[in-house]
Amino acid sequence: MKPLLGLRAHDFGTLPADELALSIAASGATCIQLALAKALPGSHLLPGEFGEGGMFSIREAFASHGLKVAVLGCYIDTVTPDLTEREFSLARFEAHIDAAASLGCHIIGTETGSPIPYMHRTDGEEAAFQVALESLFRLVKAAEERGVCVGVEPVAEFHALSSAVHAKIMIEKFNSAALGIIFDPVNLVPSHGISDMTIFLDECFAAFGNHIVAIHAKDYQMIDGGQGLKKSGALPAGAGEMDWEGVFVRLINAGKSHVPILLEEAGPEQAGDAFEYLQKAWDNALDSIQNE
Repeated sequence: MKPLLGLRAHDFGTLPADELALSIAASGATCIQLALAKALPGSHLLPGEFGEGGMFSIREAFASHGLKVAVLGCYIDTVTPDLTEREFSLARFEAHIDAAASLGCHIIGTETGSPIPYMHRTDGEEAAFQVALESLFRLVKAAEERGVCVGVEPVAEFHALSSAVHAKIMIEKFNSAALGIIFDPVNLVPSHGISDMTIFLDECFAAFGNHIVAIHAKDYQMIDGGQGLKKSGALPAGAGEMDWEGVFVRLINAGKSHVPILLEEAGPEQAGDAFEYLQKAWDNALDSIQNE
């Protein structure tokens, strides 16, 4: 049983698909998360801007180097109070849903956006979460019609969907096979850190483990913030404190050994070492499970 290791394409730059695919394939990746507006020249926000047959050509460029588009990234602000801007963002995401099949992709990923515009209210956090649910419900219904999946990424503190509890509420409310979780364990660690890694991971997998459709792999450290420890910026996987073996044990036990594990914050110089680290963590996880 081998992990499906890949990476975020734009961490390797913004290049024509053939050139980008060649560079990524040399890293040892087998799949990618592709954000069209970030990874490919032109800053095209809509798939249709690549012209007729554009998505198929992009798919073929990556496939010719053994790379599958595992996640189509279209990260939007689902909660902006500007209704015109929100409508454009939701319509843009729906256009990515429509284009996913042409890329051979099943998952379209997003975060949820900042709750800050709502925080003047006493119920600001909850209000932002409810707006996110309203927006995501529309996108999940569109995904159901197309037979694809909206992958939602929770992010602690700074996003409208900010916790494992939020993720569980959303999953239970929607009850849809067209909704999945992109699990970035580092993004769910709050700025003040966590007291117990085992409890943290257990709570995440209890809340949404059965609904994980992709993993984002990076790392962090707790550093001196002047008034106590604070979470560092993002680091390549293996360069910090995240228990990746523990993540993989739980992932495998949840029957999710097939989901893509996608590096973040790892460009051409870091990706090889990060892949090697994750492969060892995966192998150790398998050994741990077999020896239970």
